[in-house]
Amino acid sequence: MISSKQKIVVQTDLYRCGKGFVIAAIWLAAIQAFFAILNLILGHIGWSSFGSDLRGIFSSWSFSSWSFVLSFVPFFYFLITPYSTFKWTIQNGISRKTMWRSQMLSAVIITLVQKVLIVLFEVLADGHPAEAFIVNSSVSTWQGILFELLLLFEATMTAMAIGYFFSLLNRKWKVIVAIGGPILAAFCIYYLTLLLIKLGFFQFIGSNWSIDLSGQAAKTAIIVTLVVSAIVWTLLMMLVSRISAKHMQLRRD
Repeated sequence: MISSKQKIVVQTDLYRCGKGFVIAAIWLAAIQAFFAILNLILGHIGWSSFGSDLRGIFSSWSFSSWSFVLSFVPFFYFLITPYSTFKWTIQNGISRKTMWRSQMLSAVIITLVQKVLIVLFEVLADGHPAEAFIVNSSVSTWQGILFELLLLFEATMTAMAIGYFFSLLNRKWKVIVAIGGPILAAFCIYYLTLLLIKLGFFQFIGSNWSIDLSGQAAKTAIIVTLVVSAIVWTLLMMLVSRISAKHMQLRRD
């Protein structure tokens, strides 16, 4: 049972994230309609083709585009809104702990809705009725859907952790970290790779470690490794976001 304050945060997150997707979908439809009108004006198509282009807004291509956009909307939402969410929750007497817990619940609900809509758009894009998909899908299909659901939640938690962490920084340090962080990571990866090459690590792996990726045991091991890695990373990002949320303060940029 969630409290009234948690319900306010969850409802706001659902409304804002849903609004973001609707705006993105409208932009996609508007762009397609614009090019259809432009082709009609230039005389490249006739009225019959123009009508077909407008109906194409709800074609398989559009459903695929909506599915693609929907994959990124929650990521960008939780990436850019943590500080604004913190400001209005503090002003409404909602604690940092309640805010963070509410956003965790929001992330779970949004990810579930996101995946259901993605599957629905993919089914519509393939031209198969949803009923047939549900009845005829194999166990491996549902396992794939669950793994994709985990990856979507992992991406959302990563975005939230980055958003909360950046909320601790002023504008100057945001620029420094945003530019310097990737550059520093690239240098570290580059010099680590050079070091491993000099130590003969890759030659050793190539000559002494042979794995049959076609075997069922190897495939199972890879899947288990990916799932465990995703879960560990998700928990780490949740911890980062929790610590960052705990130390958030109102600031003047």
